Amino acid sequence: MSMEAQLNIEVRSRILEYSLLLERSINDLLLLNLGIYNEKEKTRLFGNKGKLTFQNKIDLLIDIEVLSKEENSKFELLMNIRNKFLHDIDCSSFQNLLHQLDNGIVNRFKKFLEEGQSISDEEACKSACYKIFKTNLETIKKKIQLNKAAKEKKNKLFQVQNEQIIYYIDFISDLLNKVSTASENVELENPKVANLGTKILQILEESVQKLNSESRTNIYEEFFNSNENIKAAFGIKGELKDLPKWDDFNLKNNHKSSN
Repeated sequence: MSMEAQLNIEVRSRILEYSLLLERSINDLLLLNLGIYNEKEKTRLFGNKGKLTFQNKIDLLIDIEVLSKEENSKFELLMNIRNKFLHDIDCSSFQNLLHQLDNGIVNRFKKFLEEGQSISDEEACKSACYKIFKTNLETIKKKIQLNKAAKEKKNKLFQVQNEQIIYYIDFISDLLNKVSTASENVELENPKVANLGTKILQILEESVQKLNSESRTNIYEEFFNSNENIKAAFGIKGELKDLPKWDDFNLKNNHKSSN
């Protein structure tokens, strides 16, 4: 038997390929969540000379609550397989590998076997390993999509704010123009001052009614009624138990209740 066959280079190479692809994706996920958008080659920790290990990167993703402990266990499972195949010359097959791992890790590995497959089947174990790799890759892909969706929600909030500001500027400008026009069309003699005041008051009342009836004034209510929207927009991790709700910001409601 050749040395290549004894070392099972084909399996070791496949495991290495899985690991390298995953680490590159993990780098992208970390940079995205850390707000680093420059080329990763220019960063001190994520470039070719970076000193963060794969496990360091996974731990960091857990600390910033991007990965859950359950998701982490699947990454650790593949890393256990990787470390054995790449650092132990005697680990030349999945059967050798499984005899070296503790029962807890072996039981986690068994969950990736197809129904009816045996853990003593080398080809079945290869397929299970690929399934672990694919599961981890899908997890990273989903996390990247969630991050992008969160940024889109934040951008939407800023757009909403800009639209609201522009609306109020236009509204106030229109109001002032109406008041100015009313003033210009009235001769300011004493008998007519009262009439001018009446017209101005009428314009103001109509404007307030318009402001209160516009549906766009409730655009924030829809946004802030969703905890997920708030968390996504402001980068909040965990729950929102102690944060104020929409009613705490709704000045119109508070004003009514105080009268």
